[in-house]
Amino acid sequence: MYNEACHHAKGDENLHPITIVGLGLGAQDLTGRAEALLSGGARVVLRTARCGAAGWMDERGLPFTHLDALYDRAPDFEALQRMILQEVERLAEEGDVVYGVLDIRDRSAGALALKHPTQVALIPGVPVDGALAAFAAGPTDGFAACDFESLQPSSDQAALVREIDSRELASEVKLRLMERYPEEAPIRVSDGEAIREIPLCELDRLPCYSHKTSALIPAAPEPTGLARFGYDQLNAIVRRLRAPGGCPWDREQTHESLLTNVVEEAYEVVDAIERGDMAALYDELGDLLLQVALHAEIAREHGEFTSDDVTSAICLKLIARHPHVFGTEDARTSDDVLSLWEQVKKKERHLNTQAEAMRAVTKGLPQLMRAEKVQKKAAHVGFDWPNALEALPKVLEEAGEVREALIAGQGVEEELGDLLFAAVNVSRLAKVQPELALKGAIDKFVRRFEATERLILEDGRRMEDMTLLEMDAYWDKVKQTM
Repeated sequence: MYNEACHHAKGDENLHPITIVGLGLGAQDLTGRAEALLSGGARVVLRTARCGAAGWMDERGLPFTHLDALYDRAPDFEALQRMILQEVERLAEEGDVVYGVLDIRDRSAGALALKHPTQVALIPGVPVDGALAAFAAGPTDGFAACDFESLQPSSDQAALVREIDSRELASEVKLRLMERYPEEAPIRVSDGEAIREIPLCELDRLPCYSHKTSALIPAAPEPTGLARFGYDQLNAIVRRLRAPGGCPWDREQTHESLLTNVVEEAYEVVDAIERGDMAALYDELGDLLLQVALHAEIAREHGEFTSDDVTSAICLKLIARHPHVFGTEDARTSDDVLSLWEQVKKKERHLNTQAEAMRAVTKGLPQLMRAEKVQKKAAHVGFDWPNALEALPKVLEEAGEVREALIAGQGVEEELGDLLFAAVNVSRLAKVQPELALKGAIDKFVRRFEATERLILEDGRRMEDMTLLEMDAYWDKVKQTM
């Protein structure tokens, strides 16, 4: 928790007992044990005088000291923590000390207990919300403003940002916070002396800034005022939709009823990528992510798994399947990486043979994609054509067998399957995705058919009244132009 600089104080043999007691925020939060310790005659040191315990002691004429002045002397947060530690240790060398903190989870309390386990006693009080306690005591926890790039706030939780020492830094912090909180959200700002309330959008309009400037942003329980959301907010919204009083449609959904939705949303993502439409892409990715959130929530309700299980599974898989990044394996090319993946996946799934690896390919895939994956499994053990040109005669051979099956009037489906499988082999070896190749062919056919129909209509004719030969003449004209 603390570095070696914390150990410059004298050893425990020079310290009297230190009793650390949780005070809470207001005088009404003081427990009977806390009141007895504060009035028991030992030296009382309060972490901050900005608490109800200070007023309670003043009313009774009880002496105490506080550490608020250290803020003015500390150049930064870490230095402040060291100075607090050293001051409590110095006072403990003179006699017994009762050190009062708003919440026993205060960092200085933990540091003292860790450093002097035999001399320190911890007396819990009324728990205080961590962000609120830290704010009331000064910038003792939360995020340092200079770390705004790593700040990951969540609107359903309060956030404390400390050490906002410049207007420029305040502006950066404000923009990051407004990604998760309403821009007009009322926040509390402290300069170490006074606390004021302002809208979040005015965080960079304060009269002055210093290392003592901190801001407390309260949680936003309702999502309706937010402009941007994280994955946690998505989960919360889905949970509310499926809760009693939520949306009737969402409440009726099951894993099975959503099957086609997952596939449809995935294809819409593909379509947005192919069109190069980035606005549509993030929208479609959101629709796909909703399917993930819905399935995770349905599973949580049935005690099967949660969204954390989903994210944990993929993170663990990524780490395990990238031993060249997170381990000691070496992979210098994409082919090396794919080879490593195959080895790792076989171990994960306890697959001992390549045939087992083939059977493990998901049967729910579009069959062109499944054929490609199965062929790749065979290729990993050398069962493959050397290149696309040498695989092409197999397509011609299979086409001949389709012809024979058609003449015989039997086995047509099987032979057509062999033909398609052989065509996928050529496509794969030519580095062309068969699914995309077929999509391109379909799109081209639709464009040519549309142009053919247009030409026929322009000539005052109807396709329904024409022979195939007549239509082919128009089709050939179109093929010359597209």
